[in-house]
Amino acid sequence: MRLYYGGSVVYQAASDEGIIEVVDIGDQRSLHFGTYPRQSSMSLQSPHLLELSYTRAMMAGLLFQPRPKTICVIGLGGGSLVKFLLHHFEECQIDVIEYRQDVIDVAHRYFEVPHNDPRLRIHHDDGYQFVSNQFFSNGAFYDLLLVDAFDHVGMSASVGGQAFFDACAGVLNDDGLMSINLWGTDRPGFSQSMQRINQSFDNQTLVLPVADKGNVIGLALKQKFNVSQLKRHRDLAENLNQQFDVGLPQSLHDLIKQNISFLNRLFL
Repeated sequence: MRLYYGGSVVYQAASDEGIIEVVDIGDQRSLHFGTYPRQSSMSLQSPHLLELSYTRAMMAGLLFQPRPKTICVIGLGGGSLVKFLLHHFEECQIDVIEYRQDVIDVAHRYFEVPHNDPRLRIHHDDGYQFVSNQFFSNGAFYDLLLVDAFDHVGMSASVGGQAFFDACAGVLNDDGLMSINLWGTDRPGFSQSMQRINQSFDNQTLVLPVADKGNVIGLALKQKFNVSQLKRHRDLAENLNQQFDVGLPQSLHDLIKQNISFLNRLFL
């Protein structure tokens, strides 16, 4: 197969929803949406590992919710987050919402997202519509909500509004947490998103910039917390990282460093 992005093309197609490409470079398989940035990456030898640094940073939420059982993932991509969660949490139940059917098909065919795991339900739907319907129908309440809904031009418009974040807060249980991937180099867009998240979650939020990347992970909690109390999580971070190996001690260090001052003064 011909070289592409420095690797070999495994699959390439175009639809009304955009371009989708699967590219292999050595042991690493990546998903692209017609542009150089990788939407998702997987080790062919160890498919459950989190290959991209921003996905590991999104798992910083485990410092507050270390044993999630009910999980909602908005944005499937290559299924990196989903496979990690299924591998580590045997009793979890996961709802995944993905608005592109071709992404769902590619995730099953090329990225080892399981077809018949009873713990996994993949919904071909819009993220805002799904969460809103759950909220207004008093549907499932989640321990963990992961939002990673980017296409080739940026975050999907439907998952950036105030109503979406209000619904996200509404479908989390009392000790639930949302972890969202944001694009920090778009300062106006990032500031607007954080303002809305702060409003929906009563300012119970933290930010975690991803080293050497434009991503910033936003963590939003239902429970009250004090940033100074994060220092007490150091032993927990070390213990959890022995199991998950996602850099939790470094994430905790960065959370303390970035959030010790009031969030709005730092980023907005």
